[in-house]
Amino acid sequence: MNTLRNRIISGFKQDGAAWLETFIVSGIATYLWLHSEALTALSQEQHFFWPLFGPLLVALRYGFAKGFTCALLITAGLASVMNANGTLSMYPLAMVVGMALVTMIAGEFHDHWHAKTQKYILDHQYMKQKLDSFTHNYHLLKVSHDQLEQRTAGQTVSLRASISNLHKIATSHNSNRLAHIGHPLLNLLAEIGGLEVAGLYAVKRGKVDPVPQATIGDHHQLVETDPMLQDMVKQRTLLSVAKLASHRESRYQLCIPLLDTQKTLQAIVIAESAKFFLQTPANNALLALVANHAANLISNSIVTPLIQPQQSDLFLSYLSQAEHNHRQHSVDSHLVVYTAASPSQKMRLEAITNHRRGADIYWLCQSPQGKPALLVLLPLSSKANAQQYIQRVEQLFGLNTGTTSDFGIQGPLSVANELPQIKSLIYEYGRFDENLAIHSSSHS
Repeated sequence: MNTLRNRIISGFKQDGAAWLETFIVSGIATYLWLHSEALTALSQEQHFFWPLFGPLLVALRYGFAKGFTCALLITAGLASVMNANGTLSMYPLAMVVGMALVTMIAGEFHDHWHAKTQKYILDHQYMKQKLDSFTHNYHLLKVSHDQLEQRTAGQTVSLRASISNLHKIATSHNSNRLAHIGHPLLNLLAEIGGLEVAGLYAVKRGKVDPVPQATIGDHHQLVETDPMLQDMVKQRTLLSVAKLASHRESRYQLCIPLLDTQKTLQAIVIAESAKFFLQTPANNALLALVANHAANLISNSIVTPLIQPQQSDLFLSYLSQAEHNHRQHSVDSHLVVYTAASPSQKMRLEAITNHRRGADIYWLCQSPQGKPALLVLLPLSSKANAQQYIQRVEQLFGLNTGTTSDFGIQGPLSVANELPQIKSLIYEYGRFDENLAIHSSSHS
């Protein structure tokens, strides 16, 4: 019933059926006009002009073109019949003109309304497509997020715990440390970057040792002439096909240098296969951070994250690494400075270093005023992470700087935005330690 009603109101969708209806309506309207009393008693009585409904309905249903065509057919048909009957002199010109005007008005109204309706229909279809696409992407994202949560929930060891474990393994061996931390390190890098087929190789005197220290996956092979590998060794920076978009027929998808703070290339990791969706700037920054930290662990003299007062240059080297990570991967690091009010509070600062996290760098020194100080570099940490670290230290060691004057705090200072201020602080604290060393040497 609804289909029949819609067909009566809106007409046929096929153009051929619409034109057929126009011709049929024109014939019916012409017939009604010829046999109506309006033609025979035009000057005597007033009757409703029923033939007007024909072109009016056609114009309302199909628009100006078909409505006006219907009116012309009726006019032509009426004129032909009246001419054949010899009554052309009685041709109702006023009614013809009126019918044509009404038909044109109705046709224009239909065309305008139809154009407006079609615009709204197209807008509605576009918005519906966008909504369907958004719903589809939302469900895909939700599924991916659920899978990521499940995978993360299944990990028993955190990133910082893994780095700390690498540090323990390295410090327990005096030689050939890469062989001992090789498999744990490669597994950690695989967990971060989704490495599936990869190998870890030592670099000795600037040349890659062809014997792998650790491998994962099947069919791994070292190709020293690979262009991506050669570019990585030359540039000494992490290279990924996800970042480079394309590379010159490289066998590898990811090349990671293990570069220590002395800018010495200790080892490399090359991967033929890695999960592409994990090759994000954040993950690449994590890979670079872990690789650089591991390079420090396997260097000939282990570079510990606890720096002595006279080693300001070493602290600046770590700062340079953090700056490099920001420049290459757009990941920030932060510096926090604790200053004790008196030498008696130095033990509380030293206690913080006993609870240091695996990747953080601690420099226990003195302020330009001679007060005990602790500079903590938090690599790969946002401002929110640095604030959480400060709150955790306050809770553990009672360094509530807001209610007591025993301790002062500066920061967190951003490496990305406040690097000149950070370097100025380090130079000031380092210069004081140098003066102490010179003063001690003169007395001795």
